[in-house]
Amino acid sequence: MKISRINPEKAWDEQDIPKREGKTVCVSRYGAFGDMLQMSSVLPGLKEQGYTVCVNTEPSGLEIVRNDPHIDEFLIQEKNQIPNADLWKFWALLSSKFEKFVILSESVEGSLLALPGRRAYRWPQEFRRMVMNVNYMEATHAIAGVPFNPAPKFYPSKQEKGWAVKYRAKLGLKNTVIMWSIAGSSVHKVYPHIDMVIARVLHEHENVRFILVGDELSSIIEYDWRNEKRVIRKCGKWSIRESLSMAQQCDMVIGPETGVMNAVSFEAMPKVLMLSHSSKDNIGKHWVNTHQLIPDGVDCYPCHKLHYGFATCNRDEETGTAKCAAATDPEKIIEIIKDLLRDKR
Repeated sequence: MKISRINPEKAWDEQDIPKREGKTVCVSRYGAFGDMLQMSSVLPGLKEQGYTVCVNTEPSGLEIVRNDPHIDEFLIQEKNQIPNADLWKFWALLSSKFEKFVILSESVEGSLLALPGRRAYRWPQEFRRMVMNVNYMEATHAIAGVPFNPAPKFYPSKQEKGWAVKYRAKLGLKNTVIMWSIAGSSVHKVYPHIDMVIARVLHEHENVRFILVGDELSSIIEYDWRNEKRVIRKCGKWSIRESLSMAQQCDMVIGPETGVMNAVSFEAMPKVLMLSHSSKDNIGKHWVNTHQLIPDGVDCYPCHKLHYGFATCNRDEETGTAKCAAATDPEKIIEIIKDLLRDKR
């Protein structure tokens, strides 16, 4: 697989980017882990149309989809290497080098999730719901011009899969292993009742193992379980690829709207998706074997907004977390886990 890089020592209009010959397509997507996995859904369709596929992304995006067999080439630029004001001109340059050019940046955020400082952020809530209650994956396929046959997938390497299979065996094949992605990139993706759920399940079921994954900051949330061997604390310890590889080997995956959840959205195991700023139609509508949990009695849900703090996100005074997260009933999660355990008997 070929990897080319945008020269960081040159301006966007000074780049030496050769024109690709034949039936070629460049898909441009800069975003978080979940964004790249949503992007991966359109790649099989582009290959079926006969395209040689190039993905223009950043190093973090390359990390997620580097093993995707539907990608022939990567064109990598550093984060913020091209100033935002120049992106459209840079994309016009790129589009001249390929037969087809697909821009998926802001296909969700900015278009279907309002960004602070943009006009849509100040729209009346009902109008945002009217305009933005569109399925993210359907929108992605429409922009790419491919039939809607959703196929997002994380592809571990042979070594990564082998490691995950061995790790799963080490946890005991007779045990039920549940991965919990305990926080996302925004304040509304932190669930305050996780300890209640884990404690109830472990008290009643000896043969359950929880794997907690997330970034370094998320390790604060898992700290209280340091003396419980049935809770495997991997926040800040596993790389994102290790977490995603292991997720495929688990009996259940739980979490808010995160990259981990997007990675297993079309895997067979049951999933519990806790919704926050997205509606049931936005994100989990087509997912396989997925329980979507809606906050109870929260007027601001779904807000269709990106939040970077509590200045714009309504906070629950009792838990200190977002109202939508606090209002997601832990009893529902416990019952779903119990159903899984009954089915495994």
